[in-house]
Amino acid sequence: MKKSCGGVVISQTGQVLLREPKRHYDGYLWTFAKGEPSSGESAEQTALREVFEETGVRGSIVGKIPGFFEGSTTSNEYFLMLPVEDTKEFHWETQAVKWATEQEARTLLSMTGNPKGRKRDLSLLEAAFALFRSSADHISDSH
Repeated sequence: MKKSCGGVVISQTGQVLLREPKRHYDGYLWTFAKGEPSSGESAEQTALREVFEETGVRGSIVGKIPGFFEGSTTSNEYFLMLPVEDTKEFHWETQAVKWATEQEARTLLSMTGNPKGRKRDLSLLEAAFALFRSSADHISDSH
């Protein structure tokens, strides 16, 4: 199984960034940015690049979200990020981006038609918010 790296961007106010893939590729209505590493790229570099390319948001990594998240074709490693800059310009693979509350995100991710991807994204959302909440004191001090 191929390895992909990505990021879950959560703002200081607890809004999470979702992307809508062009033509709802592979059954995904909303999902998180991720992709395969380029030659010589670290997991962190890949995650930052993919988030920027697919959402237009430059992020800063808070920490690795524990575990690996299996999709249909890839094993995925994700990093929790805070937004640094929103350029509002994203890659052609993305139809739209959206900031959502945790509950809104759960509803939107639940609409994905790909069962394995839906399960992955919902468990990733939960793990990302758990890390976000456990890092909250540290995050507010450093940003």
